[in-house]
Amino acid sequence: MITDLTLGENIFNSPDLSIKMKILHAVNKSLDQITVAEICRNAGISRQTFYRHFESKYDIPWWYSIFCRQFYLSEIGRTIDWKTGYYHHLRLIAQERDFFRESIQYSINTPFGQTIMPENRKAVLLDTLENYRHVEVNDNLRFIVEVFSKLECEVMNDWFRSDEPTDLARWTDDLVSLVPDRLYRALEIPATDR
Repeated sequence: MITDLTLGENIFNSPDLSIKMKILHAVNKSLDQITVAEICRNAGISRQTFYRHFESKYDIPWWYSIFCRQFYLSEIGRTIDWKTGYYHHLRLIAQERDFFRESIQYSINTPFGQTIMPENRKAVLLDTLENYRHVEVNDNLRFIVEVFSKLECEVMNDWFRSDEPTDLARWTDDLVSLVPDRLYRALEIPATDR
């Protein structure tokens, strides 16, 4: 059973998560323009505390995105349908939209979303297909998942970095429309299972 964040459950109560969120909120400009020392000063923590939680300042947006994925995005095809998963994932990420807009606005050293994010998403989709839906993944389906993972990540990254107003319903519908039919059907949750 996934945590239902709409019921007000506070997933950030643990000390580890509280410190990570404090670090995330201490980033007030592009990651290329802020130093770890500035982040630590803004967060009121030591460098040792920072490095106990993150290897690099560039890991902060990756951590938050991957952390949030486990609640809804990664559950698509396992326990929830595409529309529910996208809507609630976007809602959760949108809570930190200012962070994404500021921190990765000009990042040139580690382009956010072009490395770990699509790879993580691809791994989750393949795992869901094989181990939850028991779908045989051939080369063509693997290609579809790989290309779609890159597209999905790029679209979401662009939205959260933009100044466009957050429109969860429209963004959800747009994302669902991007899902290749074969992948959509393979991970569709029958109405009786919802």
